[in-house]
Amino acid sequence: MSDTALSEQSQAAQPSLRERKKRLLQEAIEQAALTLFRQRGYEQTAIQDIAEAVMISPRTFFRYFPSKEEVLLGPTRAVMQAGLAYLRALPLTQAKEARAALQSTLLYIADLYQQQRRGFLLRYQIARQVPSVAAFYLYALLEAETAFCDLLQERADEPQNPSQLRLLVATHIAALRVALEQWLDGGGQGDLLALLKNHLKVLE
Repeated sequence: MSDTALSEQSQAAQPSLRERKKRLLQEAIEQAALTLFRQRGYEQTAIQDIAEAVMISPRTFFRYFPSKEEVLLGPTRAVMQAGLAYLRALPLTQAKEARAALQSTLLYIADLYQQQRRGFLLRYQIARQVPSVAAFYLYALLEAETAFCDLLQERADEPQNPSQLRLLVATHIAALRVALEQWLDGGGQGDLLALLKNHLKVLE
């Protein structure tokens, strides 16, 4: 392949200037919102306040985030979606065993949390201050259960008992949630993967 072709291929793989500007504005909105949530409190911060901090209109805010809750919960939902994508990409021979596939996926999710420790720790600290938001934070984990069940059923060689599969997923998601809470309560210190592995052993 020629140098020109390689250069064109590299440029095609890079985000456009418009996409980079959009991403920068999204990050600015996110950082402004989190700063205000921490300084004023989540419930005391209006979308208008966030928009003014970034010098945009509320209408522009809604182009990037459908609500204040999404600023807090978006990364959690994104990590769970990444987990589903990971599970979907597992080799068929590995996905046949639901428990092993599920545990591998949850360890992958835990690793993503560790990589983004600072952002998740800040969001967790904000969410804990408001019971209603804390409930949303928990639901962001729970809402993925059905998707995990459906995907595991889809990847199985033969139909699995829906109740047993749901219980398997629910207990494993609970192990992830408890490990995450312990890890975040401890300031995100220590090895989250090792903590989760210990919890998963209890389920064996």
